Amino acid sequence: MARGPSRREGFLIAGLSVALALWLWRAWGTEAPAVAAAAAKRADAKKEFALGTAPLVHMELLDRAVVKYDQAGRDLFKYSVRPPSWAQVKQMRAAAAAAAKAQREADEQARLAALQRQKEEAERQVYLAAHPVPPPPPQPPAILFKFLGFVGPPNGRIAAFEENEATFVAKTGEIVKKEFRIDEIKYESVVISYVNPTFKGQVRELPLMRGK
Repeated sequence: MARGPSRREGFLIAGLSVALALWLWRAWGTEAPAVAAAAAKRADAKKEFALGTAPLVHMELLDRAVVKYDQAGRDLFKYSVRPPSWAQVKQMRAAAAAAAKAQREADEQARLAALQRQKEEAERQVYLAAHPVPPPPPQPPAILFKFLGFVGPPNGRIAAFEENEATFVAKTGEIVKKEFRIDEIKYESVVISYVNPTFKGQVRELPLMRGK
């Protein structure tokens, strides 16, 4: 038959029960306000998050926010250029290599042509030094007077001339201005030769001056 607790054991169990009850009461009494405060703080935070803070709108700045359209700007509706394929890259490289080769060949041809011109010029200078060009023949003096007309019969005509608003006359065979000889007086011209034997055989036909 089981033995019941003794009186001493009963007092001991009762004392432990009272001590446990006091500990639980103190624990609940000190933690309850902190738990309540934390719960209230979480509730306020949720409320503020739900409601949010109303933004401050500066009405005076709305007109300044207008962005001007730029025709040269980036178009959002245009896609970027597709990069070239490997075949296109090879073609571009081949074209660049061919162009560079053609440029090198053109430069070489230009260099050779310049050397050839220099050689020809040097040979020409050597030839000119050995065979100098003779000076040009002397030129006859210029006739500055004008033929105004003539008077008299065909075998005895007298021609009239003008130079610097001064008038003089001469017949066939006469010398005028110390350098010219009147060889023939025609109806609308005069044939003139030169006194200087250097110009022997050279003649000039002076036409009749028309009215001013």
